Amino acid sequence: MKNLFVARSPLQVINAIEAVKHFKLTNNTLVLIYNRSTANTKQMRFLLSLLEWEEVIHIEDGYGSKILKYVNLIKKLRKERFNYIFVGELGVSYKMIIANIKKEKVFLMDDGTATIVYYNTFIKQDRYNKYNFKELRFLLFGLKIKIRDKINLFTYFDLAPVHGNEVIKNNLAYFKRKYLSNAIKENDIVYFIGQPADIFMDIDVYKKDIEALIKKFNKKIVYIPHRLEVYKQQEAINSIESDLFEVKKLDVPIELYFLQSDVYPMHIVSYYSTALVTLKFLFDMCINEYIIVPKNSINEKRYEGIESCYSIFKESGMHQLQI
Repeated sequence: MKNLFVARSPLQVINAIEAVKHFKLTNNTLVLIYNRSTANTKQMRFLLSLLEWEEVIHIEDGYGSKILKYVNLIKKLRKERFNYIFVGELGVSYKMIIANIKKEKVFLMDDGTATIVYYNTFIKQDRYNKYNFKELRFLLFGLKIKIRDKINLFTYFDLAPVHGNEVIKNNLAYFKRKYLSNAIKENDIVYFIGQPADIFMDIDVYKKDIEALIKKFNKKIVYIPHRLEVYKQQEAINSIESDLFEVKKLDVPIELYFLQSDVYPMHIVSYYSTALVTLKFLFDMCINEYIIVPKNSINEKRYEGIESCYSIFKESGMHQLQI
């Protein structure tokens, strides 16, 4: 029987590959959903080369009528019966796929700390079937909108089973086994993971924090740009003048960069990047620290999401860095 994976970020694809290896699955179909980010698309397409898929379906989410794309996708997929379905999110399109496809089990894969949000908001409270207009529109095309399945979890996090679902631990065992045996520890470098510029009211705050880090550690700071950074942000970063500062732009997800480069990072800093979480699972000896963005500097639209991340970091025992 076939298995179906639906992913829209590089990390979701990594976890899809890990799921294939963990569950020893064959005959696997992957649906890749692309947004308008060229870097996002490039990274996901690269990850395709790491595993042989029975079928890959490409969906361009950023252009044209979204609902028609998903209606056509669902009508294609519901001709089949799947053993497992793995999804990376529980947004509208994902819920419609779950509601309409014949399958034995559904698993939610990790997409960083978003998993915790989905767990607390939907899974724990059993609130899959709260509908809005976007979901009700699918009724006009003869599709179902009610989810009758238990949403199981394939996750890094220590989450308790609820409502009879299963929680399967994702230890990233395949990627660790494949790449970590020859990794070299880097004690003389601090990696800083960039963030999208829209979290800040003033991009100068971002630049000043990085300059403060250089002074604080007095060792090489390697800056990894976020794939969604804008030109103004890049311009500010490139204006930092220090022999201890380097910008390293990646063409692959940061997790895969370290693994493929035989690099074992020993110190990673960011504001609220979910990579702080995933990298800690991969590199357990690494010091991972987060910087709290001052409330008066945060874009109000992003405040709630950022605060949720900080709560997760605190619960996991991650250290807050003062600069």
